[in-house]
Order: sequence, then C-alpha cells, then structure tokens
Amino acid sequence: MAGGKETQRQKMIGLMYLVLLALLALQVSSAIIQKFQFLNSSLELAVKNAGDANDGKIKGIEKAVDKAPQYKNILDEANLVKKMSRDMIAEIEALKEDLKWVKEKDGKWKMEKNDKGVLARVPIDLKDEENGAHVMIVGDPNHGKKGQAYYLKEKLDKFINEFNKISGEKYDQIAKDGKEDPLVKDDPEQKKKDFAELNFDQTPMIAAVAVLTDKQGRIAAYEADILSKLAQKVGAKDFKFDVIEASYSALSSTVAAGTDYEAKMFVTARSSAIVPTMKFRGNTVKVENGVGVIKFKASATAYDAEGNSKQNWEGQVLMPHPSKEGDTTFKVKGEYIVAKPVIDVKSASVSALYYNCGNDLNIQVPALGANYKPSFSAKGANIINGKDKGAIIVIPTIKGADARVAISVSSEGSAIGVKDFPVRGVPRPQIVCKIGGNYVDQKRGVTAPGPAGIQVLAEPDPAFAAALPKEARYSITEGEVTLARGKREIQTLPIRSDNVNLSSIRSQAQAGDRIIVVIKKARRLNFRDEAEDVPINAAASVITIPVN
Repeated sequence: MAGGKETQRQKMIGLMYLVLLALLALQVSSAIIQKFQFLNSSLELAVKNAGDANDGKIKGIEKAVDKAPQYKNILDEANLVKKMSRDMIAEIEALKEDLKWVKEKDGKWKMEKNDKGVLARVPIDLKDEENGAHVMIVGDPNHGKKGQAYYLKEKLDKFINEFNKISGEKYDQIAKDGKEDPLVKDDPEQKKKDFAELNFDQTPMIAAVAVLTDKQGRIAAYEADILSKLAQKVGAKDFKFDVIEASYSALSSTVAAGTDYEAKMFVTARSSAIVPTMKFRGNTVKVENGVGVIKFKASATAYDAEGNSKQNWEGQVLMPHPSKEGDTTFKVKGEYIVAKPVIDVKSASVSALYYNCGNDLNIQVPALGANYKPSFSAKGANIINGKDKGAIIVIPTIKGADARVAISVSSEGSAIGVKDFPVRGVPRPQIVCKIGGNYVDQKRGVTAPGPAGIQVLAEPDPAFAAALPKEARYSITEGEVTLARGKREIQTLPIRSDNVNLSSIRSQAQAGDRIIVVIKKARRLNFRDEAEDVPINAAASVITIPVN
C-alpha cells in the first residue's frame, strides 16, 4: 500500500482476500462453494460501498472548488483517478461475466428457456474449473492468443504505474506472480506459478470470480486513498454534510460457529469536527477515523436444512447535533449467517469404538482453520488428549447392545457439535497351532512320532488388529497338551507360554495317536501395556491333531 498506514477499508479488503486464499486450500465441497458465494457477495458489497464513498469524496471536492476555483486542477485529477479506476473495474467485471455464463462457439451467450419459460443465459456450474482455466489461462492457442489473465496482469501493472505517477505514491502491484506474492513466495510449488496459474488453475468458477472481485476491491481502495489525499488539498474534509446516515460493513456475512464475527460501523458522511460515539450491546466501541469495530463470537442454536442460521445484531451511532445541544442517535442493524461447522473425524475405525480400548481419533473442523482451538468431553468414555491439535484417545467405559459414546467438540469455549459413536466389544481371538511356522492342518495331522515342539497362539480378529494394533496383542497363559491313544491319556504337559516343548510326548507317540491342545486362559496387552484376561471361546479352545 502507499507509504503510510492502511485505511480501515483496505484492511478489510485484505482480510477478505486472506479468507479467500484459505478457502482455496480446502477440498471443494458444496458447503465450501456456498461459502465462496457468500464471500464474493461480501467483496462485491465492499466494492460498491467503496465506490459510493469515493463518489461522495468527489462531490466534496466539487463543492470546495466552487468556492475556490484555483483548485480546479485538483478536481480534474480526481475525475481522472475515478475514470481510470472505474474503467479498470468495469473491464474486470466483463471478465467475471465471461466466467459466469456459457457461450456458444460463435462467442454469443447460450440462451435457453428457464423454468418460467423466459429465454435467459445459461449459467456455468459454480464448481466448474475448465471454463475459468480456458478463459483465463489457455485462451485460443490456434490463433496465437493467450488467456485473459495474462492480458489482465499487463493492464493492472500499467494501471498501477499510472496511478503512482498521478499520486506520487508507490502503490503495490495487484497482479503478482507466485515468487512475488508474500502469501506463497516461500512455498516451493506455488512460487513457480505465474499470476494466471496461481489464481485460476484448477479453481472453481465462483472462486475465480471472487479472485477478480478482490482485484476490484483493491482498485477501489487505491482510488479512495488518492481521493482522500486530494480532498485534503482543497479542504473538502472540513465540509459539513446536511445528510448523515449510519451503516456497517462486515468482513463476511457468513461465519462458522466458534469463530469471530467482525463488522465495522461507520457514517457515510461526516465532518472532522464531529467525533461520533458508537455503542454495541450497551458498551462503547473504540472509534478511529470515524470507524468503530465490533467483534464477538458467533453462535447459533438452530440451523436450517443447509446448515445455516440467520442472525442479526444492532448498534448505535451517536452524533453531536451541529446546531443545538444533545446527540442524534442512529441505529445500525446488521444481518449475518452462522454456518454450522462440519466435524471431520479421521480414524482407522471411525464407524464404532472398541470397549475399554484406546481408540485413536483425529477430530478437525476445517471451517475454523487456524482459529480451531479444540477441547473435548465425552459421555460414556474417558478422553486423553494427544500431542497434535484435535488428536485424542477415547476409552469407552460402557458396553452393551445399545451402548454409545457422545463426544462434545468445542473451540475456545464455544460449542461446535457432538459426534456419536456406537461401542462394540473386543472380538475374541482365534486359537491356532503352528509347527515350524506353518499352520497345523487338523484333517491331515502330523507324521509319527510328531513334532518336537508346537507354537500355540491367540490371533486377533483381523479388523480389530488393523484398527487398533496396540490393543491386539495376545498371549496364552494357561492350557495343556495331551498325547491320547484310544480312550487313554498317555501324557499331559502344561502350557504356560506360546511355545511348547513336545520332546517327551514325541518319544512316546505312535501312529493312530492324537495330540490334543486345550487352551484355558489368554491375556491381552492394551495401549498402556496393561494386561487383562481374555475369555476364550469354548468351541475353539480345543485343537485335535492326528498322528499318522
């Protein structure tokens, strides 16, 4: 920006653009597309308000020049600034129209009858990425043409250079390549892109339109800065306007629950001799240069089918009466939409939680971005916070056919929502035997006199092991191996670990005998390395191996 501090309006436009870039980094969904619409509407409203305010500045200069004709050159310069900026804004507006509507091969708008039977232009889908890339980047290579974004950059660069000559200031370029843009210049991938690729490659139509609207907003902000300086040269800032209206401008009309709603209350015409007092919810708001900023946590209790809740706020602007004692109070009313944040849960087994196990969850709320500062509570479970933001370990403490755990998600004390999970019991392990690392075939058996050793294992359910590997660690703690011949038991050995030495049984075994493995107890280690006894399925606890 030019030299000194940014104006409040310029800061507002800059913050909106930051929100836009943050949304571009998210995976596009219908909800995000809707937020782009709200964001673009807010940007367009800011451009319109800036244009109206700039018209007021020029009228003030005109009145000053009527009384002091020697300043006519200042008025001529102001009108030139206005023409340059409005022509550039209009040219960008034409580009936005090219992105919004379908064209035929002959370049004319495609027309179809709408649901009312009226012939109308056909809109391009808000998520469409191809048309924007073709118009702004590719162009018509068969005729040596390049995309409109390249011509736009050339025009914007020339525009800023002329603005700098007129004003004697040094306004920053609006159309920057990746290596010049402070937001992405440190990103190895993004800094390689030029202006066109950075802003319009793989970009949904409504996002591309919002990018162009942001450029219009910056032009309007530069125009406002120059006009303010020109107005000061002729003393227009000292004029007392006979009509004073109060209004507001919000950074966005849509905010996610748990994030800050921020708006600015201001008077559209004022005198430097009059300092307004502004109030919000009974408290006095700090006013700088005639602008009061309000900030509060957005919240809602009821949402519509699309996850939005319309809310409103009211403030007061008190202006000292110019000709008599007392204040004139103007009411400022604003509306905004609270969008219900989507809670995104990442887990190896997100459909259900295992009882008395450490279930790893990663709970994020993408809409909150950097403002996401979560805290969690649970009904029917204990929670251990992880090292990363949103990472938690949930240990269900209830079980049963209808057992469920409810996890409440908050951010900076503001409730976001509740995620509900069913609770399932830990599946029983399967008892298996291995000889030499291979599973024993109970039908084929083993060749006499049998193996010198056998491995008896409690293997976890595959789905359980995949979801919670730290919980699926089993070992055999009690059992026995018996050599049987007919109805007689020849020898019985105890099982106290997974590996059993069968040397004594092998020395007695004959063809026709049976090796019978009976498992009585097993245990499982959980994520804390704590052991617990595991019930064994009676039908699966006995394995008979024929000796052939």
